[in-house]
Amino acid sequence: MSTKSAIALVATTILAAACAPVPQYFGPHQAWVPDAPDPAAINSVEFAKRPPPPGSPGYLETIRYIDNGVKYIDQYAEFFVSFDGEICFRGLVNRQQAVFENYQSYWCMYPTAVHNVEALQNNVSYVNSVRLWCALDSPQCARRFGLPTFLDEGGPIQNAITAQTTPYQQQREAIQYLIYLMGGNVRTSGMAR
Repeated sequence: MSTKSAIALVATTILAAACAPVPQYFGPHQAWVPDAPDPAAINSVEFAKRPPPPGSPGYLETIRYIDNGVKYIDQYAEFFVSFDGEICFRGLVNRQQAVFENYQSYWCMYPTAVHNVEALQNNVSYVNSVRLWCALDSPQCARRFGLPTFLDEGGPIQNAITAQTTPYQQQREAIQYLIYLMGGNVRTSGMAR
């Protein structure tokens, strides 16, 4: 194989990989800030403040269940507990434009700042979602970490996080249960719409 054909093969491979329609994956390690604790310490059991009731799933099983629900809608989406104890979503969060999604942003909030969790039914796309609302005494508690994109319509701080998931009513209950395990109290239960 000549040098020119080897260079052309490498260039073609790089170009094909760059043009692939697969969203870029940045993983949970991007949801950290400089001089913060180790970002690899996600889903740490140190944030489980209450033991699960007998016969109920544990802290890590609940996180895995919620993560599976968002991955069912979008295989590149993600749910996790950050290194500093925030519940975080990555993927189609707070927007609907899936075509240009590049997964460079995470939306996070502390479980103690959540007022209620709603289960939202979508009768148009049939892709349902959950919405986590900030408490009145913690307005604008939802924060975006990562790189903004031209599709972001809101600022880096909002009063709610909306994430697509299924089964949305069971996911709402699982998120409320996780918030309970992490020491938070959902003040009112969300109504299905």
